[in-house]
Amino acid sequence: MRWLRFDGKMTRGLALVPLWLLLGLFAFGPSGCKPKYPNCEGDNDCPANTTGKEWCVNGQCQLCRPGSNDCGAGRACVSGRCQALPGFCNDNSQCPTGTCQNNVCVSCKTDASCPGGGRCEAGKCIADTRKLCKNSDECAEDEDCVSGRCTKVGKGSRYTAAQSGPCNLETIYFGYNEFDLSNSNTSTVDKNAECLKKAAGRSVTLVGHTDPRGTPEYNLALSDKRTQAVRQRMRNLGVDESQMYPVPRGELDSSGTDEDSFTRDRRVEVNWR
Repeated sequence: MRWLRFDGKMTRGLALVPLWLLLGLFAFGPSGCKPKYPNCEGDNDCPANTTGKEWCVNGQCQLCRPGSNDCGAGRACVSGRCQALPGFCNDNSQCPTGTCQNNVCVSCKTDASCPGGGRCEAGKCIADTRKLCKNSDECAEDEDCVSGRCTKVGKGSRYTAAQSGPCNLETIYFGYNEFDLSNSNTSTVDKNAECLKKAAGRSVTLVGHTDPRGTPEYNLALSDKRTQAVRQRMRNLGVDESQMYPVPRGELDSSGTDEDSFTRDRRVEVNWR
């Protein structure tokens, strides 16, 4: 066995050191010691646990890595821990105020935004239990056949005579193939909203119409979009949703024969119930 002396001589109080021990100190010095958990220098310093593998992030063992898929669907890595993403869903039962679309809870605005033929009520899609129909004669007297379903509309749009009310309501007109409100018709909607807010306990029908151009199916959908646009605007202005009953009629009541008369067909009538 070989021995080494420091400075070529024995130092007082210092024992002779074996060569193999010195080599080991240089090879496995302080850098060869594993950091104390949760400190780490690499992923291998972090143990696996009941929740899965831990990762070395910025010198600390953590349960997940930011921006990774370590947490799985619907969860994100926040401060080294997996947390549920707000609004994430797998089905409609997880969305108390809307529907689950592309794993995100979304509040509906119209019946058309509800999958599977549901109805939109207070921002949530519900199953449509209304009676199926082909025309209004198959519905009760206070119902009308709207998009193939019997819908309560006061006296029904078969009875188009407007009822009297505490203030005058005005008809809203639209441009060709349009359903969004514009500067020209928004003021009319706003006047109707102010009128209706003063009439507690009264309600109106929003009867949507189109000119005869286009297919019946397309025109029915277009008239529905027009009534929904008016209802949404009035609701934003403080009118209770229960006071408004949309009744899309499509081209059924159109009478125009030229461009001038077509402009009178493209409208939403607001009638007292």
